[in-house]
Amino acid sequence: MVTENMEDLPERAINQTLVEYTESLTDGYLDRTPLQYLKKRGQYFTPRRISEFMVRQFEDINKKREIKILDPGAGMGIFESAFCEYIKSLNKNVKISFDLYENDANILPLLRLNTEVCRNDMTTEGFRFSYKILNEDFILSNASIFDNPKENYDTNQERYDLVISNPPYYKLKKDSPQIIKMKNIINGQPNIYPLFMALSARLLKNGGQMTILTPRSYCSGLYFKKFRNWFFETVKPYKIHLFESRKEVFKKYGVLQENVILTAIKTSRAPKNVLISVSDGIPNEKLKIKSVAYDKIIVKKRDDVMMRILVSESDDLIATYIDKFDGSLETFGFKVSTGPVVPFRAKDLLLRKIYCRSDSVPLIWMQNILNGMIKWPIEKNNKPIGIKKTKKSRKILIPNKNYVLIKRFSTKEGKQRINAGIYLNDLFSADLIGIENHVNYISKIDGELTINEVYGIVALLNSRLYNRYFQITNGSTQVNANEISGIPVPPLEIIREMGNSIRKLKRTDDTVKEKVVTRALKIDKKIENELIVKKSEV
Repeated sequence: MVTENMEDLPERAINQTLVEYTESLTDGYLDRTPLQYLKKRGQYFTPRRISEFMVRQFEDINKKREIKILDPGAGMGIFESAFCEYIKSLNKNVKISFDLYENDANILPLLRLNTEVCRNDMTTEGFRFSYKILNEDFILSNASIFDNPKENYDTNQERYDLVISNPPYYKLKKDSPQIIKMKNIINGQPNIYPLFMALSARLLKNGGQMTILTPRSYCSGLYFKKFRNWFFETVKPYKIHLFESRKEVFKKYGVLQENVILTAIKTSRAPKNVLISVSDGIPNEKLKIKSVAYDKIIVKKRDDVMMRILVSESDDLIATYIDKFDGSLETFGFKVSTGPVVPFRAKDLLLRKIYCRSDSVPLIWMQNILNGMIKWPIEKNNKPIGIKKTKKSRKILIPNKNYVLIKRFSTKEGKQRINAGIYLNDLFSADLIGIENHVNYISKIDGELTINEVYGIVALLNSRLYNRYFQITNGSTQVNANEISGIPVPPLEIIREMGNSIRKLKRTDDTVKEKVVTRALKIDKKIENELIVKKSEV
């Protein structure tokens, strides 16, 4: 394929750094490789400046005489090039050895070439350098150490001083061998990257460090619950870097995901503080840096552990305030469900027009939720607006009652992560309605939501206050039903009062609604002002 003819590969230029050379190999590979192939294998190569930033996250490198490093998804070897440049800058003769896992036959020749260039460069300058490339599936080759996660694994197993990684990113099938091998620490059908994180942590020496670039979605949620409980018992974060932009890191690939660099140490003792840094895009010397108490970052709630990223004083105040509420939608008798209409499974039931048809009901999509309300139909999107009412479709239709509807995904670069809309049963005369699968809906387990409850819950969830709280814990573009169900909320009487106040408003713009929420919850005036200003910028 791309690398069949090694003679076509560029040689390192005289004035080219090791990292620049690796990036030239990567760019050549990307020019010749279909994006579909990259996505299938979860290949999102680390930009040069991010790799240079990551190798500098490790502490006390200059105190070591020998360093054994694991890269569980090496790709072209950008981290190895960056690490070599970093070691040279320290002006200290350290013995370095790398174990590099890569199982893509198209990349292996590039990795071998790049690593050999690194070896020649380092040995020429008097460094002791060795490497081993393992053409194996990292997870399947090492997962046996989790057969009993509570026991120490074989002492002959390699242990590493450092792990540095940008693991692949794609969802696993429920019957994949990786899931079967690591069922002890994962739930359901997760992405592959937390398996890399878990194995990397297990393969560290006690006191070893890891720095890893991943999506932020593991910080909370049901899929990652078992993993988080194990992972944060095994390693302790001491540095976290957050990218405020969801598109800058991997913009070559069109990826819209909030990414985070976690640097952690394998120990049973938690540090006093965690250093949080933030950049708009690629990290540079203008980082926003904040030291935050460890127990405010790694938060234990009942049988769950979450990682929160507090980037400002107001984040800290908001999290502390909302955490004081001991109720949730679930405890108040509400249920958060996902729309049961999956379009590709119901193709023969969907209708593009339903006028003058008595055998049809409306179908509501994520796009119908606009500015806190439901706008239907939206025919310009060329989506079906109705669904046939038949014996077959009854099992995927729900009663026409009052609901709160929530988009399951946030879009583009918007700060609004939770987008909720008011649905009242008088919108349609039908006895049933269809809710598409990209919409969550809140119902009452016993009875029906009152109008004040609908207005109050929508105002609360759409508020900048709750969006900030949600973003502190969850960096995913997805809004899961179980997370909304468990989010702390004020007493039901306050929610109803907010709903009643908003219904009486003559002006219903976002700023006015924000004030209703913050004042009903008695939020500090300074935070209220900041939230209202931020809201107007979104």
